[in-house]
Amino acid sequence: MRWLFFTPLVFLFYAIICFYIGKRLFILVKYFLPGMKPLVYWLVFSLLCCLLVFSNFLRHNLYFLRQAGLIWMVVLMYMLLLLVLSDFSRLVLFLFGKQFRNFQIYSTGAAVLLCAILIVFGVFQARFVKTVNYTLTLPSPPSGSFQSSDNGIRIALVSDLHIGRTIGEKWIEKIVDVINKAEPDIVCLAGDIFDGNISGIKDLPGVVSQLKRINASLGVYACLGNHDIDRMSFIGAGTERVEAILKQAGIILLQDDVYTIREGLFIAGRKDARPIGMKADRKTAEELLAGLNGVIIVLDHQPTQFPQLELAGADLVLSGHTHKGQVFPGNLITRSMFKRLGATHYGYWQGETVSETRMQGVVTSGSAYWGPPVRVGTNSEVAVIDLEFMGITLTTD
Repeated sequence: MRWLFFTPLVFLFYAIICFYIGKRLFILVKYFLPGMKPLVYWLVFSLLCCLLVFSNFLRHNLYFLRQAGLIWMVVLMYMLLLLVLSDFSRLVLFLFGKQFRNFQIYSTGAAVLLCAILIVFGVFQARFVKTVNYTLTLPSPPSGSFQSSDNGIRIALVSDLHIGRTIGEKWIEKIVDVINKAEPDIVCLAGDIFDGNISGIKDLPGVVSQLKRINASLGVYACLGNHDIDRMSFIGAGTERVEAILKQAGIILLQDDVYTIREGLFIAGRKDARPIGMKADRKTAEELLAGLNGVIIVLDHQPTQFPQLELAGADLVLSGHTHKGQVFPGNLITRSMFKRLGATHYGYWQGETVSETRMQGVVTSGSAYWGPPVRVGTNSEVAVIDLEFMGITLTTD
């Protein structure tokens, strides 16, 4: 019953924020357009504030309206932060006996300009896919598992594609080009490959054909994320169609499964801890990795159980989910959240075990975006990981 009280409070809080920002913007508008009628201004501003909700109620969910509504959410966030900062500055100046004429107009104008710069930068930043490189050393595999003539092991880690209404064939083509250019031996898709509604993908056959283009001599492996469900109705969700698409694309899906890549080298994929609209039911880290003797790579979408996986015997864990916050200052929040869980929200992680074989992890910020097509302070990326083994150097040119 708690949600019955929570929802009105959320809308009330949102309405207060919109009124605060709208009132400040009206002062600026009136300065440049003295003839602007308050009724006209507030109707337009209210429409912008309700744009995302309005677009979700449309039968065909128009792409441009939804994108505009999502971007407007980021605009409101940055305007709120900047206007609160300007009001705080004004208060400090007042306490020190300083007052400036038209301070609100100038500070609001500066906030609008800075917000516009951040949004434009963020839209372009989200569409640029960066390659991030890591070189890691793992424990030696069992005797005889690898030969000195091996060419090496290179992993391409991809996460959070969120294929759906906004991410389609063209984006996947770009990501696959980046992957293939790196010439990986293994490709890992660490969850949130899809965005919750398979029916919302307009060019599904094209997406499948692009995923089939991934070249990896030792295979393409995936685990599912919290968004990798198919909301077929308001009361049900499943993963059957997601699984069928991945199989059609030649991707090996690991749902609490372990796959032997070659002798002494294993890759395990975990079920997601909190799939949206579904009951979370998965093996513990100990149950999943029990009885394995060799180098163990684990795909776990959410980096929430690094310490448990280390105790269970994992050598390398690959994750996504966090987007590194996607939009500043979200990265400050995700950094704190996952640090409390004994992991990291982005980049390289090393375990606490006091030995030279302690577990390592890599968390990627994702290869696309979720929600607003904006990234500020983060990148869309493909992580390329070169593995070296103790006693045997395995590198890729």
